[in-house]
Amino acid sequence: MEAKKEKYRRIRGAILKLLAHQHPGPVDFKVLHFLLDDLRYTITEEELESHIVYLSGKAFVCRETRESTGVRIEMVTITPQGLDVLDGFTKDVGVDTRF
Repeated sequence: MEAKKEKYRRIRGAILKLLAHQHPGPVDFKVLHFLLDDLRYTITEEELESHIVYLSGKAFVCRETRESTGVRIEMVTITPQGLDVLDGFTKDVGVDTRF
């Protein structure tokens, strides 16, 4: 079970790092999913959703739904608190950014 927890912590760290590259702009949820896959973090959309909910609950990311002509796009943005975790100013046991 510890290996699974460590994997989740690393995925959350990767999510924050990917979002930081676009800061202050957002990243499309589906694009984020593809980027994680490119890093060999192959997870389902449901698993990614779970990680985004976790990170949102800690105020490390925020979500926004954009809609135009019937198309809905879920956007995710790193917050200042999320950047603080990446920069080592804030420690969080649920996120591993040491890679």
